Order: sequence, then C-alpha cells, then structure tokens
Amino acid sequence: ASALDYELWLSLLYALLEGASEALGIRRDDLDGTLYRYRVGIAPALVLFDNVPGGAGHVRRIADELRAVFLTAWERVDQCECGEETSCYECLRNFRNQHYHDQLKRGLARDFLRSLLRAAGIATNGEA
Repeated sequence: ASALDYELWLSLLYALLEGASEALGIRRDDLDGTLYRYRVGIAPALVLFDNVPGGAGHVRRIADELRAVFLTAWERVDQCECGEETSCYECLRNFRNQHYHDQLKRGLARDFLRSLLRAAGIATNGEA
C-alpha cells in the first residue's frame, strides 16, 4: 500500500471520529479508532471504539446514525480553511493523534467523503 493510501485511510478515520463527536455530542476523548490491516494490497478496516471503561454505547449510536456522522465529517473537512494537503485542530488534528499530524490530509478525507455521500444519494454543498 502506498503512503497516499495510508494517509487517506488515516485522514478518513479521524474525520469520522470528529464527525461522530460533533454530530452525536460525544466527548471526543470518549471515542477513538485505529486502522486494522488484513493484508497488504487491501484497504484497511476503520475500527471505532468507545474509549471509556466498560464502553458507553457510543459506537452503537454511530452505527445507528451513520448518515449524520458521515455528513458532519464531510462538512468539517469541507468547511475548514487550512490547506487541503494538510490539516489543523479545526478539522482532523487533536492531541492524541499528534504522532500522525504530518499524514493527516483534509483534502483526501473531503474528496472521499464527498464521493461516498454522492454515491449514497446525499447532497453536498446545497446540491439537489
């Protein structure tokens, strides 16, 4: 897998985590995720998990509200004013993912989420 692929999936993971936090009112520290690679050449799984002892049911809520989570994630990376080849604390970055800051690319997450939402028939940017 190329570095670009890894940057895409990592950026998408953090866009979804931020979108879920915002859309569902979940404290961002109570939710986390990771990439799980099955094998080389296949896109990794994005694994979201509750980051509280015993779990809090946040991931179940995300599963029940995927449309809102994906749309909010897209809005967050679409409306941010940082460069699309980078990211900032308003879109993808936080203290816990500082190890990945150089790999988080707002534009990759934005374009992927836009394509996904359009394929699902969900309008973006006021499209009918």
